[in-house]
Amino acid sequence: MATTYDFQIISRTDVPGISLVLPQNEDAFMYITEEEEMTCLPNGSVPLATDKVGDFISDCGWEFYSCDLV
Repeated sequence: MATTYDFQIISRTDVPGISLVLPQNEDAFMYITEEEEMTCLPNGSVPLATDKVGDFISDCGWEFYSCDLV
């Protein structure tokens, strides 16, 4: 059975110290833009400082969202 995640976090980007958070469904997109008040790039991803990824994953867990770290 396949696992679906609410967010995919890309830890290796072209910009050192920045990860990208990609919401994988509409609820996740609404959470990241309305609850967390983060600004999305034109492709729908959100840049996040790599040292804040752990906090983001923890916050998502409290809201019952799941993350896939790649």
